[in-house]
Amino acid sequence: MSPSPVVALADSRLERPAVEELLGRARSFRAELLVAGARTESERRVSSEVMDRLTDAGLTLISRSKIYGGYGYGPSMLVRLGYELGQGCGSTAWCANLANCNSWFASYWPKEAQDEIWQKTPRNMVVGTVLPTGKCETAPGGFKIWGLWPFASNCDNSQWAFVAANVPEVNGRQPGVCWFLLPTTELSIDQKSWVVSGMQGTGSKTLVAHEPVFVPAHRVIYYDDIAERKTPGFAVPGNTPAGFAFSTFGATALAGPILGMAQGALNLFIAATREKLRLTMRPGMTVPAGQSPFVQERIGRSQAMIRAALASLVQTLEGVEAKIFAGEAPSLDDRILVRAAIVASVRQAVDATNAFVEAAGAAAADSTLPLQRFWRDINAASRHVSFDAPAAFSMSGQHLLGLQPLGTH
Repeated sequence: MSPSPVVALADSRLERPAVEELLGRARSFRAELLVAGARTESERRVSSEVMDRLTDAGLTLISRSKIYGGYGYGPSMLVRLGYELGQGCGSTAWCANLANCNSWFASYWPKEAQDEIWQKTPRNMVVGTVLPTGKCETAPGGFKIWGLWPFASNCDNSQWAFVAANVPEVNGRQPGVCWFLLPTTELSIDQKSWVVSGMQGTGSKTLVAHEPVFVPAHRVIYYDDIAERKTPGFAVPGNTPAGFAFSTFGATALAGPILGMAQGALNLFIAATREKLRLTMRPGMTVPAGQSPFVQERIGRSQAMIRAALASLVQTLEGVEAKIFAGEAPSLDDRILVRAAIVASVRQAVDATNAFVEAAGAAAADSTLPLQRFWRDINAASRHVSFDAPAAFSMSGQHLLGLQPLGTH
């Protein structure tokens, strides 16, 4: 494999690479990631070497603000990037996409905080956990936080983190959920906390602060301000990513790898089926597995489902992105449309994968096969809370019926 192009991360004056150029770079990693998949799973993390090479190729700059040397692409690009990398390794695609979207989320903070992350060390990565599982109390100039924050994907490769906790009333502002930004050196990682049946390579371990850690006020944002486009970062000129709300678009970073895993698994199934001979009950007689019309139908239907899911999601996102890049706020229609499109694409990818893996027979249960890992990973990833289909589709139905939509949008 030829060396990946090295990107001058600190120079925000460079023109961003074109979409197809970046996708081509991602494609070049596929074969390598497929081979390394077993190691990634067994080590329960993406290696620092792989993440460094993805960074060298500019593939962790997709959603970072141009102010800090990023490319400033919208969430549709994360779907496309995750799709390409996911065909090699779902865990690596997941971590790369989260490195990208967490740098986008970092744009919500004031410039002072963003400077601390990237001004001296532009290769830094950010890990985030969004649920308020920690504790906090007010302190002069900020807050003290402590507790446990699970599901911190790619934490082993990250230098900064944001974690969440419920905060009391402060300066007349009602209690709410806040995100706290701090260096990962002020937290520890519970290395025994992520032993799972699927997506083990994401290293989604638990961040820990046993003792209170001080976080200054400029590194604290209120969750409710994100969707309302009221975060400090939204007021920073040229800081376009701050206009994309986590609640609406955040799951795009996770949907892309799932679509990629579905395609990667199908690629393996097709290759195996071309070579496979099935035994019959007649002594010494075999038939090509690919001659089965039932197998043919599942392959054709699954491919159509995956491609339709990808095309539909990207098209939906691009339409809403155009408004945000033009300075408009997305409407309620837009936000609910995006949430439903994300969930629908993931459901199609999972259903397609399960259909052809079912046709692979008992041999597909071999845990050493990449196909088996794809199947476990895609079914585990699709259980992420962001892909709660009944909730998303009910919210869409409520809106279409003229009712108040209940849920995250």
